[in-house]
Parts: sequence; C-alpha cells; structure tokens
Amino acid sequence: MKTVRRHLALIAVLALVLAACGGGGTADVTTTAGGVTETTAGEAVTTTAAAGAATTAASSEEPVTITWWHIQNTDPMMTVWQDMANAFMAEHPNVTIEITVMENEAFKAALQTNLQAGDVPDLFQSWGGGGLREQVEAGLVQDITDASSGFIGNLNEGAVGLYQVDGVQYGVPFNLGMVGFWYNRDLFTQAGIDGPPATWDEFLEDVQTLKDAGITPIAVGAGDKWPAHFYYSYLMIREGGEAAMAQVTEDLDFNKPEFIEAGNQLQRLIDIEPFQPGFLAAPWDAPDGESGTIGTGQAAISLMGQWGPGAYANQSGIGTPEDPIAERLPGEFGWFPFPTVEGGSGQPTDAFGGGDGFAVGKDAEPEAVEFLEFITNVDNARIVGATGTTLPVTKGSEDSITDPYQQQVLAGLGQASFVQLYLDQYFTPELGAAVNDAVATLFAGEATPEEVTQAITDAAA
Repeated sequence: MKTVRRHLALIAVLALVLAACGGGGTADVTTTAGGVTETTAGEAVTTTAAAGAATTAASSEEPVTITWWHIQNTDPMMTVWQDMANAFMAEHPNVTIEITVMENEAFKAALQTNLQAGDVPDLFQSWGGGGLREQVEAGLVQDITDASSGFIGNLNEGAVGLYQVDGVQYGVPFNLGMVGFWYNRDLFTQAGIDGPPATWDEFLEDVQTLKDAGITPIAVGAGDKWPAHFYYSYLMIREGGEAAMAQVTEDLDFNKPEFIEAGNQLQRLIDIEPFQPGFLAAPWDAPDGESGTIGTGQAAISLMGQWGPGAYANQSGIGTPEDPIAERLPGEFGWFPFPTVEGGSGQPTDAFGGGDGFAVGKDAEPEAVEFLEFITNVDNARIVGATGTTLPVTKGSEDSITDPYQQQVLAGLGQASFVQLYLDQYFTPELGAAVNDAVATLFAGEATPEEVTQAITDAAA
C-alpha cells in the first residue's frame, strides 16, 4: 500500500507529461471477424478477433491464444480495443486473441469466480491496489518486471506504480484520471446559478437552488454502490487529508473524528433529497441509471471520472457515435473539482481517482506482454486519447488530448498535490466492498455516520 501511495504522490509532478468506475453500459452485441452475428442482453461479449490475420502469410511459430477480459463495453473504446487486437494478430499470425467484454460489476463477479477456480485470463482489467496484492499473494498473476523493462519507462511513473507490489511489476496501465463533478451548464443557468461552487456549503446551496427551480440536482447510480462511495471518499479526503488517509491504511481504524464528520457532511447532502427517483436501485451506466439520467438532461450534476461525458453521450440518443461528444450531450457541459470543506485538513488540490490497466495472468505466454507493449505504444496511445474518453499514460501522446472535457480533467490532475486511489480498489476487495456497502446504508437512511465508520472498521478486523 505504501508503494501505491508513493507513486500516486508523484502524479502532481508528472502531470505535465501525463497523456492522460469504469466501463460503459451493458454490451449488446457479439461480433466476429465477419461482423455482427448475434444479439445479447446484458451478458458478457466474447469475441475472437481475427480480422486481418487471414491475409498474412502463415507463421512457423507455435500457435498462441491470449484470453483478454476488459470492461470497455461501449464505443468508441470497445471498437478501438478490437481493432488493435486485429492489427496485432495481423503482425503475429500465430496469435489468436479471444476477447471477453463485460460491464464493470459483471466483470468483477465473473473474475472472482475464475480466480477462485484458478482459471485466470491471460490479460484482465485491473485497477491495482489491494486487489492486485491479493492476486499476487495467491500466485495468480505473473511477474513481468523483466518482460516489460523495454517499454515500461515510456509510461507515466505514477500510473505504472499502481501495478507494482513491493516494487515488482504485475500489470501495465493504459490510462489515469480523477473524479470530479460534471454539470449541465444550461440547467445551472436555468436555475439562476452563475458558475460552479468552490466550497461544500456553496455546493449544498446550489443543490437546493436547483431543486427549488424544479430541476433534479444530482444523478447517482447508488444501485452499483461505487458511484455513491465517491461522495464519502472525497469528503474523507477533504476532512482528513493525505495524513489521515495514510494513517487509516496502517491501522484500518475508520472510527476517526474526521471520517465521522465526512459522514455528517454527506448526510447534509442526503437530507436535501437531491437525487433522481429510484436512485438507490439505479446502476451507473444504463438508460435508467446515472449516465442515462444525465445524458437525457433529467439531472444537472454527476460525480464521476473522466469517462463520464462519453457515457452520457452514449445514453443521450443524440447524433451518432462518430459525432464529437460535445455535440451528443443535452446542453453545454462543464467540470469542476470537488469543493473544499470548511475546517477540514485536506488541501483543495487533494484529488481522488485512479487508472485502468491490465494484469497478466500466471500462465500467460510472452506474447501477452508484447500485446500490452503494442497497445500502449505512442501511436496507439494517441488513438486512445483521440477518443475523448480516456487519458492515456504514454509519454509523447499528450497531443492527442484535444477533447475539451478531458483537457479539464488533465488540468485538474496538473494541480493535484495528492491523489488517493479509489477506496474500493486501494483496499482489499473485501474491505473495498465493505466501504461501498456501508456508504450505501447511509444513502438509504439505514445507518448513521458513526455506524458507517464502525461497520467498515469491523470489516477490516
């Protein structure tokens, strides 16, 4: 954990070279090299990407199959990953890449089942942190320190550190970002609000103003729990700062005054009843979820990572995926960092976020690491950055970040003095789930702030 924290602290210094939740909604098609072959309904999408390979001369090398699980299950990234797999196989005709695409929560459940059975995908979505440490201790992932040494230095060091355990490399990042508030400027103007708030008290006032104007202030996918934990975690950081977050990592005692006060501040927001109808059961990315509510202009604010605008646009029903994200949103959107909290020990520049990457399974062939090198090379990183949904970590790909929304997040990272990894990734999966579960009880009015901190502490025992 100390290694993770040290590398995250480097983000502020490294943000100037930085070329840079969550997947999108449930995938609905299964494709093969020949095109769309069948429709699914909220299930994993498994594809064998072989386009282009058939035209390449046969290889004398032994056949290799790479199983690749990821959660980029909406375009543009779903297609981007497919195209890159196709291109890699065209260059390596002995390699077949079998891709399984899942929604975030479905992925976590399926991966846990496979890991328990010892059936580890060769490459799988990872956020580093406590989950990766557990996988290392169980012997489920591969030390790729030597295998990645030729290219890992081309990537942002803070992001690379997320995929290290005790200095050993077990995966490769492809993006890094932070959570902030996305808001519909048109709805703010309609309510008479001139601009985003700087303090928590101002934020609560704006939320009440939106509600008084007949506008649903906030959409939250509390049914998936992790979007709700963003509020509590950020308030923990604002109340306690880096020192408190480091201390709780050591003693796992959440019964601290600053964390109880974080719950009290969140309770002030909950008491306004600012969320969309059915928020407790709402998923993050679905027509009736957080992204759909924001994407159709039914709420003004969403606390989400850099992938937010792309997800909102996908749910809006405006335009086509080929159109710029800004043209597919229901109004003009902006971004602002989480407000400061009066009396808190955290700094205004303290941030909350993390990145995405891929861990390498214990039985993966060397070609799996070669593929990670391929998808993170500067040319492919520029393709990823140009989607406007992801902030790639490859040095030299900065010029691909032309999307105005991603530029705002990048600027926020540039000002960050400390970045705390998502708590449900920073801690072990079990403790991370306990954080999400406890926060959900606060949102549901079933627990007090004191009971929330006690429940998390009990789970850590």
